[in-house]
Amino acid sequence: MRDPRIEYTGSGEYPIKKYELEKLIEYTPRRDSLEIAAYYLKNIILLQAFPDGNHRTALYAVELFLKKNGYSFNYTPEESYEFRKELYSRRLRQYKTYEERPVSVLKEDDNQVFSFCFEFVRSHAG
Repeated sequence: MRDPRIEYTGSGEYPIKKYELEKLIEYTPRRDSLEIAAYYLKNIILLQAFPDGNHRTALYAVELFLKKNGYSFNYTPEESYEFRKELYSRRLRQYKTYEERPVSVLKEDDNQVFSFCFEFVRSHAG
């Protein structure tokens, strides 16, 4: 049984989008670990499933995923900030918006947003 004292479900105005997160896991591609990490990084950010901190959550999720798969994942706060800035620019070019994306984004072909996430993961994973 879950302990309601520690479970976080968002707020009434903006609950955690559990369906989107379930689909994120269900649609995880069969690729190498770094590409899967980039898939998680890109799509946690694009789905905007959490009320706040989607970029931070995505980076931490990737760190945990890579650790479970034998990698380290290290970056500075400055690199994280620069990543977020450039990702905003690429999202706007690719999707014409900063708004959250629908679940269909999970099945799209690789694009400039995925490529940028992959390069960030590849250059910071060891």
